[in-house]
Formats: sequence, structure tokens, C-alpha cells
Amino acid sequence: MSFYSKAKFLLAGLIRKLWRVQVIGKENERPEKTYVICANHMSMVDPIVIGAAIKHNPKYMAKAELMRIPLLSLLFKALGAYSVDRKGSDVAAIKKTINMLKEGESIMMFPQGTRHKGVDPKTTKVKFGCSMIAHKAEVGVLPIYIKVKNHKVKLFRKTVIIIGKEITFDELMAISGGDDHKKSAEYIFSKITELGDEA
Repeated sequence: MSFYSKAKFLLAGLIRKLWRVQVIGKENERPEKTYVICANHMSMVDPIVIGAAIKHNPKYMAKAELMRIPLLSLLFKALGAYSVDRKGSDVAAIKKTINMLKEGESIMMFPQGTRHKGVDPKTTKVKFGCSMIAHKAEVGVLPIYIKVKNHKVKLFRKTVIIIGKEITFDELMAISGGDDHKKSAEYIFSKITELGDEA
């Protein structure tokens, strides 16, 4: 059992209590499948809260600045994080992500690219990396919406994790025409925000 799996086993229950996590749509997540797991992004703890709420143990990108802090770097790496340079096009991180997906590792990504605390996600811009990576790895996307009062994740404030139905690889191909990653990324994010409207 990996450190990540052990940590999740020991801490997931505590995390769910601290952030009063309620999960909707558990039946939409199939543990045997590999996904790009995509969600709206409000806080640094989003990957931790989602990780504690779902069955998968997804890996996720963390900005390079955080990975240069010695103790934090060790913790993030143990919990499945790996470094990405968000100031430029980090080709190595993209290739690593695609290879991990092809090897059966699910990856967590945030289409907004950065945190938007207190902002309705429907008003934010979307980056196309999630779509491009899903296309290159030929995997589907599992949409997740984090629903919380005032769009601000806080300790002891109820946090609802809504898991939507998989957006299949074939569905993405049909939307993008094979190469319009901006269009399919916007489609992915529209499916995420729809979950918040429906809940």
C-alpha cells in the first residue's frame, strides 16, 4: 500500500468531518476506470477534500514554487502531487501526466488553472490543458463540483462534493472535432457547473 493510500485510509474520515463533506453521485464514479478528474477550484485544500470524498487516489499537479519548500515538498509528493511550472509551458509535466494516465493512474486537474475564492465559477475563464491531456491519453473525464456557501471553502462549513457522469473520450472527440481543445475544455467546465445548478 502506498503512503498516499495509507494516509487516505487514516485521514479521510477526519477530513470529511472537518469540512463536513457530503458526497452526491457516488454511483457515477467507477473505481476500475482511469479518468482526468476535473473540478472547480476555490482553495488549496480542494485536492485533499476531493481525495477524501472519492474512491480513486488521483495524482495532481502542484505549482513549482510549493514543491521547492523542503518539508512541504515531501508531503505533497507523498500525497500524489508533482511539480508543474505554471508560468510557461511545462512540456515535461504534460508528458508525465499523459504517461501516468496511459499507465492507469487517474489525474486531478482544475480547468480554471488557479483558485477563485468567493467567485461564481461560471464567471471564470477556462484553460484547455485538461481537454488536451484527456485527448492525448484517450481517457474520459469525471466532472466534480465543489458546492459551498459563498464559494469559500472553510473548516466546519458544509462542503458538498457532487460527482457527475463521465464525459467519455468519444464524447470529447465529437465536441472538439479532434483538435479544438478550447471548445472541449469549455464543454467539460459547463458540465461541472451544471452539477452545481442541479444540486
